[in-house]
Amino acid sequence: MITVAELKAKSERKFRDFLKFKIDEFFHDKSLAGGKDEVKREFSEKAACHSEAISKSLEFFPLEIRSDKGKTSDNLLAREKDFLPLIQNSKQKKGKGYSLVFEQKRTRNNGTQSQLSRIFFETEEDFLSFIEKKSETKRLTYALTVLFKNFCSSSNNSDLLGRWTFANVSYLTEFYDEKDFWENICLCVKWLLENPVSNLYIREIPLGVHTKFIENNKTLILSLLLCLKNDGQQEVKVSDFEKYCELKEKPSFIRLRSLDKTIALKIGELSISEVSLPLEDFEHFDKSEILKNVQKIFIIENEMVYLTFPPVENTLCIWGHGFSVTSLKNCSWLKNHEIFYFGDLDEHGFLILSDFRKYFPDTKSFCMDKKTLDTFDSFRAEGKSLAGEGIPENLTEEEKAVFKELRADKGRNRLEQERISMEYLKERLEI
Repeated sequence: MITVAELKAKSERKFRDFLKFKIDEFFHDKSLAGGKDEVKREFSEKAACHSEAISKSLEFFPLEIRSDKGKTSDNLLAREKDFLPLIQNSKQKKGKGYSLVFEQKRTRNNGTQSQLSRIFFETEEDFLSFIEKKSETKRLTYALTVLFKNFCSSSNNSDLLGRWTFANVSYLTEFYDEKDFWENICLCVKWLLENPVSNLYIREIPLGVHTKFIENNKTLILSLLLCLKNDGQQEVKVSDFEKYCELKEKPSFIRLRSLDKTIALKIGELSISEVSLPLEDFEHFDKSEILKNVQKIFIIENEMVYLTFPPVENTLCIWGHGFSVTSLKNCSWLKNHEIFYFGDLDEHGFLILSDFRKYFPDTKSFCMDKKTLDTFDSFRAEGKSLAGEGIPENLTEEEKAVFKELRADKGRNRLEQERISMEYLKERLEI
């Protein structure tokens, strides 16, 4: 015999189908109100595909809950004990909630007995009261109303928006602790649709919402944009929000320092130890007088190794910062200099080197060889492995051999740059 708790759990599992029914009902009613029979018919056909529980006649109630209702042959005392809480919490006793229907059955051993034949919800009010989901349903209706008003009342977006709502029900029922949340979402989406190439920072968008509102709701805004632009098949990551919306992105900065005292980094008459430039400015760094006597450029993965790298004549040093080093791909002026890359001796370090060589094929590795690996063998540790069995393509034969040796020993497949002594670096630089 089903318990009240089990009945509630089974009923709650029907809630998502109910929400989809409410969405279908909403767009159906809007279509009727607008006299768009063709749109109504098309939308209803599409909606039926989303949930078998939604009938074509737009009827959801009465909603029957199929469950174990017990048998008349069960122990009489046990049956009475099981029935009691179910009856006490029913609509017949409480005035709302699930209804119970009993029928009389003649049995061989127990005579005529009452048997539970149906458990059902007669109305929407009964259903939502029992599963305590009135607030979620109210939020759904409000969100649909705001979205329809903004995007469908004077356009043919009903079908696009209808499909989006079916796929994103959780957004529509969620509680948002922000006044006029859906109005502001629509405000942002409409502005981005009307200004597809603004080249503004998010903070510069001239709307009555604060910057954090857009930042905090990028996923939702992007999802609606893709829907209304009918770009649903296009995969766009939230991290690419600015790029997709053609907004100005937060600049990447390149840090560099001179390894030669005679090549000074200056602001006016002031010599400074390090410079940090936006990437778009660094791409034109060849116009700087600083590069006049520069012959070599070292790109170093680890920040502390970059900051403490020994002096080298006619040389600048750039912090590579892992895979972000490939952001230098448009700095074509680098090809005018001898480039050295110094990364960790691990699978990822060699992959970064290989990727960087796609843009700068003459790049030489520094201290990423067999000699360095053997010299500091005791410092090798376990690191992350690359997926698959492939070997990065843009490596020398010696680099490939070191890569294979590291891969073959999963427990010792990493030698970090920081483990290599300053004395050793100085010695190798003198060769």
